[in-house]
Formats: sequence, structure tokens, C-alpha cells
Amino acid sequence: MQYRSWLRFLTVSTASTISIIRSHCFVYDHYHPLISKAHFKYNHLLLNTHLSSLSSISGGSFSSSSSSAGSFVSELNNNMSKRSSVETISPVDVSDNTDEPYSSEKEKQDDSLLYNSYIAAAVEISQANVSPPQPQEGGRGTIMLSFLRLARDIDANTKRKYLYNVMLWNHPSITAITTSSSSSSSSSTTCTVLPPTQLPSNVIARIPSPSGDKVAIWIQNTCGAETGNGNASSKNVSKQIVEIWTQGGTTLSQQILLPTGTLHGNVCTDASWFGGAIQWNAQETALLYSAERMTPRTASYFDQENGMKKSAKEDKQEDVIVGGGNVLGIGIGENWGEKYRRTSRLDLFVVHVETKRVGRVDNVPGRLSMTTTEGGYVLGQARFSPSGKHVVYTAWDAGEGGFMPKRLGSIYCYQRHCALYQSSVERLMERLSGDKVNWDGMDGLLDEDGKKQDVEDEECLCLTPMDRLARSPRFCHVEGEGTKLFWLSHNQGFDTHGGVMGLSSMEWDDVMGAKTDSRKDIVKPVYDVPEVDDDDDTGIKVFPGLFLNQLPEVCFTSKDGKYMFVTSQWRSTSKILRISTSTGEIQRISFDLNAQSGECNGNAATSASQSLLCITDQGDAIVTQSEPNSPPVIGFIPASSLLEENQHGRVPSSVLANLGPISATCNARLKTFATNDEKGSYSIIRVSPPHGNVPAPVEGILLLPSKSKTSRVPLIVVPHGGPHSCTPTSYIPSYAYLSQGGGYAILHVNFRGSTGFGQAALESLAGNAGTQDVLDCKYLTHHVLSRFNDSIDETRVGVCGGSHGGFLSAHLIGQYPDLFKVAAMRNPVTNIATMTTSTDIPDWCYIEALGIGSYDWTTFRGPTGEDLRVMWEASPIAHIDNVKAPTLVAIGNSDKRVPPSQGMEYYYALRSKGIDTKLLIYQEDDHAIDKVRSEADHWINIKRWFDKYL
Repeated sequence: MQYRSWLRFLTVSTASTISIIRSHCFVYDHYHPLISKAHFKYNHLLLNTHLSSLSSISGGSFSSSSSSAGSFVSELNNNMSKRSSVETISPVDVSDNTDEPYSSEKEKQDDSLLYNSYIAAAVEISQANVSPPQPQEGGRGTIMLSFLRLARDIDANTKRKYLYNVMLWNHPSITAITTSSSSSSSSSTTCTVLPPTQLPSNVIARIPSPSGDKVAIWIQNTCGAETGNGNASSKNVSKQIVEIWTQGGTTLSQQILLPTGTLHGNVCTDASWFGGAIQWNAQETALLYSAERMTPRTASYFDQENGMKKSAKEDKQEDVIVGGGNVLGIGIGENWGEKYRRTSRLDLFVVHVETKRVGRVDNVPGRLSMTTTEGGYVLGQARFSPSGKHVVYTAWDAGEGGFMPKRLGSIYCYQRHCALYQSSVERLMERLSGDKVNWDGMDGLLDEDGKKQDVEDEECLCLTPMDRLARSPRFCHVEGEGTKLFWLSHNQGFDTHGGVMGLSSMEWDDVMGAKTDSRKDIVKPVYDVPEVDDDDDTGIKVFPGLFLNQLPEVCFTSKDGKYMFVTSQWRSTSKILRISTSTGEIQRISFDLNAQSGECNGNAATSASQSLLCITDQGDAIVTQSEPNSPPVIGFIPASSLLEENQHGRVPSSVLANLGPISATCNARLKTFATNDEKGSYSIIRVSPPHGNVPAPVEGILLLPSKSKTSRVPLIVVPHGGPHSCTPTSYIPSYAYLSQGGGYAILHVNFRGSTGFGQAALESLAGNAGTQDVLDCKYLTHHVLSRFNDSIDETRVGVCGGSHGGFLSAHLIGQYPDLFKVAAMRNPVTNIATMTTSTDIPDWCYIEALGIGSYDWTTFRGPTGEDLRVMWEASPIAHIDNVKAPTLVAIGNSDKRVPPSQGMEYYYALRSKGIDTKLLIYQEDDHAIDKVRSEADHWINIKRWFDKYL
């Protein structure tokens, strides 16, 4: 079997421990030049541990003396002996990733080494799932937790994908791990983290089926030109293949070539927003996905005859549109701005995994004409109903709904008008699965004469006609109430780019679909400023509202559907909430994975950020926890603790995996994290500023390096971007690099306008940008300088921020030049007036400068003279004459959110004043400057700028 197939074999959960072990041996035996021998030695040590564990948990029924196991153990040891005779394999110390001591003090301070160390420790996890329990002898079993981890590769300028498998033993008696005294004890006795497998770069998605018996692997081979103009033409789409692995993921049963370039363009695998995750139906016969609509065929006026003949004869498309190649909506797709420059329209498609047929869901809102990509709706976040007879999906207004006369940027803009729809797919599924029909992948069902048959599903139905915002549909069977549809909702919506959401439900009939008259608003949006009660450990009194963009893929208790679990912002933290699906009662789950016992003994349960990864079939929660000075760890909370009726304390939890670092470059050695005493500390600081119309708290997260215990250190103030977002108490490698590596105190400011503090506090910033947020930053800075005078040098204060954080950085050095001595800013807004007509979010310019209701969603116009005056006065450029601080400016030259001209305008104004300034231009980067090499260069430049001037 080919090497790539065995790599993919390792990416799926297997039903038997033996098959996992054999696969490792097979790969080594046949492809050992490609695999580290030390890595295999490590596997061998782990696998011997597996066998010992199996023997202990099965009462000795699985032992080296048993026939199958004994022969296999002998085989394994003999193979290892043979390999050892060829080349000695040095033992691997898996408990310590530290390289040898540094050779000099200078090397300790090497920026590339420090940056590599902190960035390598980052843990970015996605696509987590748990396979159903696999029975073993003795009535006990195992489950396999699988997830993807992204790791930066600076040398290749990419992010590598690694698949981790964590074997959980003794399930469902796994609750025994909550009695473990330490994470290492838990790992050695009840779970084993298998060595990660790097996935090929062309594997873009991995979708296990509900039963775990099948896995769909989505493979993309790029071809054609990247036009970046929103087009999905046959010349710039990628060849995409779906592999279907069966029998627990051990057998490649089907390879399906998708009709990219004919029926649709590229598949949208953006699980975080438009596309949502690719979905199996419950019957595991089909996959549902979103893909680009093909743009019409066009030709020049000088080759119209040839173009028309080729299109009609060979491709069965409509006639070529002569002269349409440069027309918006025909040859040029109107896109969705930042990060979505190649996305114009998305349609829904179903692929049958047995017949390999692909069909489009045609009974959807909006025009299906192949002559334009204008108007209509963008369709995504789709899910099959439990019976598989319907699909429910989110439809974003793309022009036909009356609220998008000009398509606006979508990424990070959670107020874009959207609704939920249902479409019947019963007929479509019959056509895809039938074996007595003629089929053409593009035209659909054909009769005996080759003509398309008119077998259609009923029209679509809007389920949320009264909601301005409705998205993220999820199905669940609630005991005693039947099947229900749940979704995030907001009847009135909001103008700001972020805001609080509600949770709604509707009864569901397997045959007829949604019972629209049964709608129930379970959790309503919180508008008022929540009461602050620091002594309330459960946090019930201070619930700030639901601040989340999507519901988790698997979020319900599996047995009865009584509760839903979500991750939501809770002031300056991310927390896991339990929501009653009947009453909407909210309970914050309080736990601490870093505690040394089942009972917490620190403040991490309240101050750390925690997230839900997935729910097991038994209702247990797989979670993560991180803090500003500690990378994420993966943990486990048993179902029995999650379902307690009245949780007044902290629930038992334990660590499943503490993932080690993955070096980002071969040009700098890897240094592991220091001891707890050397990591520094952090705290949440809360103040109540006297200014502003809404009396809401302002919070900051203060990181102090270890050296602050012996000497006063400089302070870097960091306001976040958005402005309607929030900096949580989670591990951010770039700021760990500046604080722990660089020796700076870092103050993240969650000013009024941040998410997680209620809608009233959030909306108080609209119309007051450049004043209220600036005063909040200054007020909190003065408070911290006074309170931590023994640790922080008040004469050395700098500011650093991106986007709106760059906007505030420029304001602070202009309005308070004697306080803020140095600045570093990324893609800053510096002149709202000149940005209005060149950004993908003109609504931001109006709402933040002029206030709620100032932007007309039904029409598009330029600003008036009075609008421009107010915008200019709210901009940092109005205070440019006061600036004295040396300023570093970084811009992404492909930024569609904040035009590069904003940063350049500010840079040239500073340079003309003779102020020390430096401009970094990243030609291929957009707003985030997140290409791996650019990101690394940017942050090392920032540190050196502060080293020089602060």
C-alpha cells in the first residue's frame, strides 16, 4: 500500500489496539528511511505500556501468555532486536524536551530562540471527536479521542497539521481518573497519548461518521490560477477527492472525484463561519457541504464564436457571455472582503458515498441562475435532519434580502443579516442513491432520451422570518419532548460587529420538518450591565449573556438531551456553560485542570480560560484550559459531575494530555518552559472609571515577568482590536514571548465596548470611539502603575496594538504623549474619514464614529461633509502634532479591512515631523499579518523596538 495511504490509516481511530501496534510496525518495516528511529523506539515503549494496561484492566485475560497477544509481543520484540542489531537506538526521555544548557548568556537572549520556544508551545486544536466505546475482554472497553493540532513551520512558511490519538482505557469506568493525584498518574494509568502523525498538506478535512465506522478524508490538489477576484471558474478551481474509509477507518472503500470546475467550484472547508463543518447524515450514506457557485462562461469580443461552440458542445453550459469577463457579478465575483476574497456565492451539495453521485440542493432561497453571482444568499452551516429527509442551514443575505446593497466584509462581523431555512432533500436523496436511473453529475436525473426529469423537492421554508440574526442549527432528541432544533438567535440584531446572542428551539417532525408555531426562546440576550459579585464562585449573579459565534458540533448530553454545553466569553475569560434545554437555566462549570487533586486549591477555576472540545457518547466532556503563562492542557470531566442538579462547588476534573512543544524552525534550538516560579504571574484587574454614560467595569489582564520580583520592569499596554472583541486569560504566544522572554509587564485592556460584559456596556462605545475607549485605557494604566509601583517602572510605558488596538495606540501617544513613550502598531486605523470608502466594512466607520443607527443597511452612499468632520475628529490623525513617541508601524499590503494607506499616511506624517519611526510592509499578508514568516518577523521587530526605546 502506498505510503500516503498508511499515513491516512494512522489518522483514524481503530477498533483494536493490536491493529494500531501492527500499523506502526508495518510503517517502520516498509518505510523506515522516512521515519525517525528514535520516534519508533518511543512508540515501542508506549505500546508495551498499552499491553500492560490491557492485562491489568482485563483481569489478566489479555496477557503475553495468551496465544494472540503472546505471539504478537514476541514478534514485536524480535523485530526490535533485529533493528537494534543494525543500528543502536538511543532511549528517548519523553518527560523532558529540554535541549542541553545554553552555551552563553548571549544565546539566552537570542530573539529567534526565544520566539521559537514560545511559539512552539502553542496548542491550536480543531476537529476533536471521540469514537464510540470499543468492547474488550472482561466487559470493559476503550474510546479514542482524536484531534488536529496546527503547528507553525517558519522555514516552510506554513502551518503543519498533526493528528493526535489519545487512548482512554476502561471506559465507561473512566471516572476513576478523577481520583488521580497528578496528571502524570492519570496519563500512565487510564490514558495514553499516541505519537502524533503529520498529515499531508493536501488533506483539508477529516470527518468521522457518527458511529465512528467511517471516516471521510477530503483531499485537495491545487491547479489553475489564483485570481483573487471572487471567481469560481473552471480555470481557478482545485481538484478535490473524497476518500471514504470504512470498518473503523481501516479500509479505503471509495475514492470520489468531486465535480469541481463543472457542477461547482471549490468546497468551503471554513468550519469557523460560512461553510460550517462538512456533515454526515445519520444513516452514514451521504455528506452535505457548501461549495462555490460556478461563474458564467465568458469570452472576449474577439473570440466569441469559438467560445460559444466549445461551451455548448463540450461543457453543456449555457452560452458564453461575450464581453462579460470584466463585469461584476459575471466574470468578476463580488466577494466578502477580508479572508473571503475568492468567495462570492455558496450553494449546498450532497455526495452519496456509495453511488459517488453529487447533486445540488436546488430548493433554496435566491436565484439559481448561472448567468450571475449577484444577489441571492450565501448558504452554509448546513446539517441533515435526524431522518435525513431535510437539511437546515444558514442563509446570509447577499443582496436579495434587502440588507446588502453592497457586500460587506464578513469575517469577524457577526451582525450580518442571516436566517435559518429548511429544504426537503427526500427526492434528491432518491435520485442520488437509485440504481435504475441515468445520471449526469451536472444535469442531474435524466430520462431515457437524455433529458432532465422534473422530479423536485418541495419549496424551502424560512424558519426564522422575524429574526435579524439566526445561525448555527443543531438537532437533539430531548427525553420526553422529542426531537428539537436549536440555534443562536437575536430578534432585533445589533449594529456593532460583535454582540450578545440568544438561544432558541423549535419542535421537529421527522416527516414534515419544523413545527414553526412551537418556537421557544430559551435564553434571551442580556442587555443590562451584569452585577459584579466577586464572592460568587458559581457566577450565576454575573451572567453577562451568551457571547459565542457558533454552537459546538457536539454539545448535548447524549442520553436525554437535558442539557447543552457551550463555550462563552465571561468577562475576561472563556468558560464552559451548561444550559437547560427546557428552562434555559445557566450554570457555569467550575473546575481547574492544574489542581493537584479532585478539589481545586487555587484561583484558576475562576481566572483561567476553558473551552469545550467535544462530548463523548457517555456524556463526559473533553475540555481544554489555558492561562496567559501556561499553554493549553486537555482534560476530562465525567458525566456524573456535569449533570449534578445544583453545582455550588468545583467539579472534579483531570488532565488527559499535556502536549509538548513542536519546534517552528531548524535554525533555532528549542527551550522548554521554565519552572512555575520563573514563568511569571498574571492577575485580572478590575476598575470602575468615573467617565462615560454606562457605569460598567473595565478589566485588564496584567502579566508580570519573574524578574519583576527583584527589579522594576517596563510596561506595555495592549488594547485589543475589534473593538467589539475581548482578550481572554488564555495563552497567547506572542505576548508570552514579550513578557516571559522579553521581561516586560503586559497589560491587556478590555475597555467598555468589549464582548463578555453585556450588550449595554458593549454598545456604549458606538459613537464614542477615540474618547471613551482611550480614557478607559489611560485610567486602567494609571491604576496599575499606582498599585504595582514596586514591580513596574512608571517612567517606561509603551503601547502596542493591531487594528482598533492600533487605532487606540495612535490615540494614546497623541493624547497622552508624556505617559506613553514608545508605540508599535499593526494595520492601524488612523483616519476614519479617508478609510470609509476604501474598506470592506464602511459600516464600522459610521457606527463607531457616529453611533448606533447611523448606517443605513438598505442603501449605500458615501459620507456627508458633516460625517467626514466627525470621523476626522474621532481619528488619531487629529492628534498627530502631539506625538513624541518612537513608533513602529506594520502593514499587510493585501489588507482589505484597514487599507494599507492608513498606516502609511500615519508613518509619513511622523517621518515628516522628525520622529523616529519604522515601517514594515508585508506584501502578501492581509489584515492579521498571520503568514508564519511574517508573523515571526513582525513580533521580533516589535520586541527589538521596545528593547531599543523602552
